Amino acid sequence: MYDFFQNKIIFINYILDMSKEIVMIEFSNEMIEESIKQAKKREPFIRHHFELKHFSGEERNKIGFLGEFACCQFFGIDWKQNIREDYLTIDDFDFSIKHLKVDVKTETVPSSFINSILKGEINDDEPWGRRLINKGQVPLLNKYDVVIFGLIDRNNRSGWYPIGYMTTKNILENYSIQTKMPFGTKNYPSPAMAIRTSELKSLSLLKSTLQR
Repeated sequence: MYDFFQNKIIFINYILDMSKEIVMIEFSNEMIEESIKQAKKREPFIRHHFELKHFSGEERNKIGFLGEFACCQFFGIDWKQNIREDYLTIDDFDFSIKHLKVDVKTETVPSSFINSILKGEINDDEPWGRRLINKGQVPLLNKYDVVIFGLIDRNNRSGWYPIGYMTTKNILENYSIQTKMPFGTKNYPSPAMAIRTSELKSLSLLKSTLQR
């Protein structure tokens, strides 16, 4: 039986519709310390596909590791056993569960948008309505079976929220690389596949299916 309390999985708001359930996985001190360690270790070997003014490359690495650790914990996987020995080469996937090869993409989001994203109320064509896969990451999609999207509150980085997932088959068949945002006249910081949040499937339902 999965021990939700022991694994620091907090149900923020229980809704009868499982697909709308909001979950946060709290970061332990050990997770945070290890993410800093691995971010420093990885930074010399990684080429970032785009730049962000509000985060350094090392900070973005840390966010990525926290997302991976938390996602492993969500599925009952020992995240410490999933840490690589080195980063001399690009990994084939972040982790596997049963037959699925998983890639985890974690972003930071301003607090004011989080509830609408997690409850599925956000408009896909408004700010923060899409989940991005950068152009440079697209060739790697063939290595995965599913892409899991999650977020961290930019104003309170205490935990990881799963948004949902999509199969790479679905992504590659239905999305192309875009330069313009679906609102206003601005371009994305770099070309990307802009995945509609409304089309993501529930991670809780995926977990339930895999545990059968």
